[in-house]
Amino acid sequence: MRQLSLFDPPKASGARRGLLDADAEALLEGFASVRLAEGVSRRSVLRECSQLRMIARACSSPETPTTVAAILADLPSVARALLEPPAPISRATGRARLVAVQRFLRIIGPALGRDPAADLSALDGLLPARASPGWHAVGILVAGQASRRRSRGPTLDAADLHRILDAAGAEKSCARSIRDRALVAVQCFSGLRVEEALALRWENVRTDLAGAWRFGLTVAVRRGDRSVRLLLPGPSGAAMEALRDHAERCGAPATGPVFRTNEQSDRPLSYRGARKIVVAACRGAGLPAAESAELRAACAHWLRSLGLSEHEVAAVLGLARVRSVDRLLRRHAALDAQRRVREHRRT
Repeated sequence: MRQLSLFDPPKASGARRGLLDADAEALLEGFASVRLAEGVSRRSVLRECSQLRMIARACSSPETPTTVAAILADLPSVARALLEPPAPISRATGRARLVAVQRFLRIIGPALGRDPAADLSALDGLLPARASPGWHAVGILVAGQASRRRSRGPTLDAADLHRILDAAGAEKSCARSIRDRALVAVQCFSGLRVEEALALRWENVRTDLAGAWRFGLTVAVRRGDRSVRLLLPGPSGAAMEALRDHAERCGAPATGPVFRTNEQSDRPLSYRGARKIVVAACRGAGLPAAESAELRAACAHWLRSLGLSEHEVAAVLGLARVRSVDRLLRRHAALDAQRRVREHRRT
């Protein structure tokens, strides 16, 4: 429970959360559509819109409504929000907010009769600067700390993934346990991202040949402007088969969303609900809560331990570049190097 202030009146739930008005959301939708048309990933666009909402809320006050148009109309307030955020942020977040504001001025400004070049120049003049480190930067400074705002998550191996899977749905009913186990298995032992797993439909799941690697259960997902069919190897495929068999035994046709809120509903599970399931499984396994990227990195390490090459790992995870596998395995490679050095020193 939170103690209310003695002097300040209680805020409404919408005011407390800083919800934006309809006009502001329309501007953000227009901004997002242009960014998506430029070929930017949807996740990056959502991140930029989130930073713009934070700037708009920081520019507002109890007397003035929250609106994204303030970014165009009151550049001094925007500069103050970039330099004095309401909560401590990292340096990367501060730079991301600045870039989002600059792109918003460039894209939305002309539609509202503004001159983007003049607005960008005025914003640069309101922000402190230092000597430019090179031709690629102008030296503009914004708020942000060099240290990480979030603690580094665990570096998991195959044994940890199996422990997380064994703990999934351990204290729930049969139907919930099977669903939770399949959801955790897909996130631990496949290349699916959380939003891709939640968007799965039974019509996109079939037994097929995935590339040139092997024959098994596959799913079709959409990444950018291309459709990718990914294999569900090992425990992920077995858990999905168990979920489908349970649905068929209960008389429910294997159609519609794969992961639903309950058996009687056709509504897909929310992102927050899926995150709670994974966090509970990690806690049940005696491990810290792992992010989706950390689970995918552990999956890549598991595939490498099975003898797959980096190109084959990239194909199973649905990655377009092999260097993405190197990035996922960076922390595992560092730990392996430390173990080799320790063993060498013991001998």
